[in-house]
Amino acid sequence: MKAVGHPETPFEHRVEASLARIPEWRGRPLRYALAAAPVASPSHRATASDCVLVAVEGEADVFLKIRHADMADDVTAVAVRAVERAGALGLGPAVRIVGEGILGLDLLPDPWRYARVGDLQDADTLASVLAALRRLQGEAPFGHRFCPFARIAALAREAEAVGAPLPDGTGELIAASGLIGEAMQASGIGLAPCRNDGVASNIMLAGADIHLVDFDLAGDADPWFEVGALINEVCRFEDGRRAAIEAYAGTCDPRLFARCRLYGAVDDVMWGLWGIVRAVTAPRGGIEFFKYGQWRLFHARTTTGAWDFEAWLRGL
Repeated sequence: MKAVGHPETPFEHRVEASLARIPEWRGRPLRYALAAAPVASPSHRATASDCVLVAVEGEADVFLKIRHADMADDVTAVAVRAVERAGALGLGPAVRIVGEGILGLDLLPDPWRYARVGDLQDADTLASVLAALRRLQGEAPFGHRFCPFARIAALAREAEAVGAPLPDGTGELIAASGLIGEAMQASGIGLAPCRNDGVASNIMLAGADIHLVDFDLAGDADPWFEVGALINEVCRFEDGRRAAIEAYAGTCDPRLFARCRLYGAVDDVMWGLWGIVRAVTAPRGGIEFFKYGQWRLFHARTTTGAWDFEAWLRGL
């Protein structure tokens, strides 16, 4: 670990400038190290923030997230409050530091590790994650709406504004997302406080224990969106999807199955556009934003191109 003192790299300059803005640590000996290298594909982690392990003399170590300025629009107004709520419920690490663009959490030491898709394909583990989401959704609303369809529209406008190189067929995927949004609205949408994140690496595991991390997109949304996003990330076959829906809801009828399948495509389009756009707008080279975006858009096509896509729309 490096002591605060003479930064030599852009990473060190960013970290030390941020540490200097934390009043609780001023004048105290600090050491820091990179906690997670940025990877967009396939695990999608540490792309929006510098993730730093900070050792503070006389205190437990802290996992510090330092938001990149170009990612400021990728976090909702209630993200910090959602992290604090998860910590209070014992479903995430406790919050230690909050500042402008800075969030410090209790470090989760070994044996805690981030989940991979294969971990969540274990039925018991996935059921535990779904139970954690259901518990969060049962809390009071955040008072801030998150709408994946609105985010897709905003990213599409941004893509046009920056001249992002959208793959062929992306317009059709955006149009399909609009159809899904109309069908969802017609079927009725109930709102609950949600994390709105289905990425496996944003779940931490330690044996049978789980913690949820990364609440950047937190807000009041249809809880089936985040359930569908998670199932879309984890499950490859119909029987697994149906089992996951039953674990969450106690039953799996055709309407719920259709809702999850369609929301999975919406999540793919949303993150696909994000990856393509951030490949243009993010100044940090070497992060596979474009590759990640291409993959998510390709995955969306496997859903919107399925022979029963229209049946799912009609079955909501």
